Amino acid sequence: MNIIMCKCTCIVALVVGMLSCAPTTKQINQSMDAWIEHHQSELYQAWGPPTQITEDGNGGSILIYQGNVNLGQQPGQIKTASNGTTYYTTPQNVGYTRTRMFYVDSSGKIYGHKWQGK
Repeated sequence: MNIIMCKCTCIVALVVGMLSCAPTTKQINQSMDAWIEHHQSELYQAWGPPTQITEDGNGGSILIYQGNVNLGQQPGQIKTASNGTTYYTTPQNVGYTRTRMFYVDSSGKIYGHKWQGK
């Protein structure tokens, strides 16, 4: 096995390992459900200020927490075209955006949530 193949195998194993540590859908729902009926000030104390706040259309607001999850970097690769030309692909960052949204009524009580990205 050549060095590039070994590096690729190691990166794939690392990414799979990191993803296997990600919380399950059930765990995320349970942790988000735990905030229902709490006041938004409690969420602020625990999570800090949201990255964005928007209206919910019912006199309340939606608190949006968003961040990037960095899974590392996929290494560059050396490739040879069919005409014999060798070229190098640059390393690529691997990751995704994680979003948590809490729906808050006009009194500041959390009444719902949505999420995307583990």
